[in-house]
Amino acid sequence: MKEFLMNTFDGTEIACYAWDEVSDPVGVVQIAHGMGEHCGRYDNFASFLNANGYIVIAEDHRGHGKTCGYDNRGIVEGDSYNDTVSDMIALTGYAQKKYKLPIVLLGHSYGSFLSQAYIERNGDALSGVILSGSAYMNTAQVAFGRIVAKLQNAFCGGKKPAKLIGKLSFGAYDKQFKSENQPFAWLTRDKKVVQEYLADDFCGGSFDMSIAFQKSFFYGLKTVYTPAALGSIPKSLPVLIASGDKDPVGGNGSLVSKLYEEYKALGLTDLDIKLYPEARHEILNEINKEEVYADFLEFIKRVTVKNTQQV
Repeated sequence: MKEFLMNTFDGTEIACYAWDEVSDPVGVVQIAHGMGEHCGRYDNFASFLNANGYIVIAEDHRGHGKTCGYDNRGIVEGDSYNDTVSDMIALTGYAQKKYKLPIVLLGHSYGSFLSQAYIERNGDALSGVILSGSAYMNTAQVAFGRIVAKLQNAFCGGKKPAKLIGKLSFGAYDKQFKSENQPFAWLTRDKKVVQEYLADDFCGGSFDMSIAFQKSFFYGLKTVYTPAALGSIPKSLPVLIASGDKDPVGGNGSLVSKLYEEYKALGLTDLDIKLYPEARHEILNEINKEEVYADFLEFIKRVTVKNTQQV
């Protein structure tokens, strides 16, 4: 894995990563990580893709990983949600120029919600997109989150940790697995992965995202589901929506299926959904991850080969 910095439109330096030591690569997979984590957690999957002929690129989102550094974990300025989408688009542009290969976007959790906005703005640049641990986020709970974040930002300031929102989200997700007596059990059935997450200073077990981050996130989501925005998704863009059917972020499959139905109603012509039985939120870190790896690779191969043939 190589590390490099990318200067974005507003002068922010974004920590980026490339797993590109691949002989005769056939495509590029761009990964957008989740909330309260970082790109390093995808090293195993990136190595798997490398072994199958794919370069991997990624960036630590604003407020995350080496982009913010230890002392500023979770802290952002400006409209971090939309700014991060712009960062992702810039990284795609970098990869297009450097590698000149088909690009597939893989967004997980928060990264998938960023990716939902991305494909509305820059979908034509992609050969396909995988939305992992995703959901339809135009709900009453999201609207309530906007109210809480707006009030907290007004009265507490944007830099303070959004502990209340953390309890209402991450804390609520754990209730489903209360009998296991394990914080963040909702992430995966693999207890070793959960322990590693909790021990990682750059993961959500060690810090809370800031109030300003959450405010931008909740307000950013509001723009994703307008008819005009949804209508801008290229109809022929291949989309795979994948999740565990015990993932509370996706409403145990219900909000994942809702997203699929919304996209289907738009007339997307290459759309699929995969719900893994008993799997939780981080399907790439689940006990059946080999199955997920294989399914994702099958999709990536299909859409990149199709793109190459068209070119």
